[in-house]
Amino acid sequence: MLSLSQRPLSASDADHRLFVDRNSELDRVDRSLGLGLNIYIHGARGMGKTTFLHQVHRSHPGAYYCRIKDSEVFKGTLVELERVVSSRSGFAEVMGMLTSSEAIRMLANATPEDQLVQILRQAVRQPSDEPSRVVLLDDLDEEGRRGLFGRLRDELWELPIQWVVSGTEPYLEAPVDAFFETVVELENLQHETLRQMLCRRALTGTAEEQAVLRDIADSVSTSIAPCTPRRALSVARDIFLSDDAMGASNLLEEMQQLRSELSESATRVLDGLMVHGPTHAGDEQLLAEVGVTRSRVVQLLAELETAGLVTAQRVGRKRLYSAFPKPAAPVEAGAPGSADSYEHS
Repeated sequence: MLSLSQRPLSASDADHRLFVDRNSELDRVDRSLGLGLNIYIHGARGMGKTTFLHQVHRSHPGAYYCRIKDSEVFKGTLVELERVVSSRSGFAEVMGMLTSSEAIRMLANATPEDQLVQILRQAVRQPSDEPSRVVLLDDLDEEGRRGLFGRLRDELWELPIQWVVSGTEPYLEAPVDAFFETVVELENLQHETLRQMLCRRALTGTAEEQAVLRDIADSVSTSIAPCTPRRALSVARDIFLSDDAMGASNLLEEMQQLRSELSESATRVLDGLMVHGPTHAGDEQLLAEVGVTRSRVVQLLAELETAGLVTAQRVGRKRLYSAFPKPAAPVEAGAPGSADSYEHS
């Protein structure tokens, strides 16, 4: 079945075959782990940070992967964690109970102080000649970083654990910055890499699907590079689902010509929408990158709509924006391909 989903790629062999070239970044992580260093990986939303961590996990199968989700409910307590550790159920079970940001924040601020460090210290008791444990902590926000690697920085430094943490912020605040000796940035994919990514996806489909997607790959990669993997998949998926794939592909090229005629500020707004995915006019990261006020962003969006580079749909009292015209066969809200709408209040 043709794979145009934007789900993160796992460490499986099948998904690994779809992974595009991030070799230099993976090599930097591998060398850093070999030196016993802690690593911070950053990139915009849709840049493939989770996929990248899964590939690191593939190279280091003994590592422990945790994803932080605010919506998770922490069901354990400090007492329960201590029971797990005291029963020597293992480090994996302890880490499994720390896959919630609520848990981490509660533990990082627990009393008596440093109970989290005590729990981890017991969990990783091992002979001194054994290698350090590697923990891959995905999507940790600024508050979580401050709680763990700011307030408990020195204590966590002493544990035989190497931390590989991902986030969206390009800069680490003090004192967290001192904890991570290596910083790896995942950048937008360039033309040839985008084309290679879509051609690899084409191999998962039928002969007819492969031919169509290969044609789309050339047009998409030429028109929108550099951009995030998520954005490229979204555009390719929209074109593939349209009634006239080649017509939609040609329209994309026309849109790129229009883009070349935009002002610098308007181009930055459009690029920001493409890179960050769903966002709003007051998004702090978008405003910082564009370098203008929220009211100016709203004005620029109106100019982009007039130029035909974004479309808007009224939903209640709000407008939903898409970075490019919708395909001829529109995708229903909530279905694959509907994630490229941008809400502005």
